[in-house]
Amino acid sequence: MTKVSKIKRIIEEKIKKNFPDAKFKIEDTSFKHRSHIQNKFKKESHFVIYILSKEFSNLSLLDRQKKFFNFLGNDIIKKTHSISTILKSPKD
Repeated sequence: MTKVSKIKRIIEEKIKKNFPDAKFKIEDTSFKHRSHIQNKFKKESHFVIYILSKEFSNLSLLDRQKKFFNFLGNDIIKKTHSISTILKSPKD
């Protein structure tokens, strides 16, 4: 498996484990940022992650973000430059 698919695969596994009911989509948008100097040597640098889960019910946007980034972990956060999220509950 190439490094390009490795980070995305790890994120997918973590979402499935921590949000078993979730519907989600992960977009690797790194190609849009190839010319940025800080991304010169990173194949996977930018992601947009959409998650729909009942785990986010009754949580504020900030609490949803905290919940997501806590389980994602520093190992993934340090390997990327940007992770944008859209975190919704079925009630939204």
